[in-house]
Amino acid sequence: MSGGTRPPWWQLVVVLAVAGAAIAFVVTYAVGVVSDGAGTGDPADFYRAVGRELTDPGTWRVTAVGALVGAVVGGVLALLGRRSS
Repeated sequence: MSGGTRPPWWQLVVVLAVAGAAIAFVVTYAVGVVSDGAGTGDPADFYRAVGRELTDPGTWRVTAVGALVGAVVGGVLALLGRRSS
């Protein structure tokens, strides 16, 4: 990719927003499932924990905040990159 042009600023913002949301979702989801559905002795508890985490508003709130943080970081990086060029 040598000699290529930089992508537009909005692409950086979108990519970092999606990445932030994905990371926040995976971490929140994994912690919730492990804390609610692991080691209880009932094999169905894992599946209940999966359902609980998918329907929990807190999981989606954290995911939205992760997307917002990623978008803000992308915007700041885009502004800094624009100033330096």
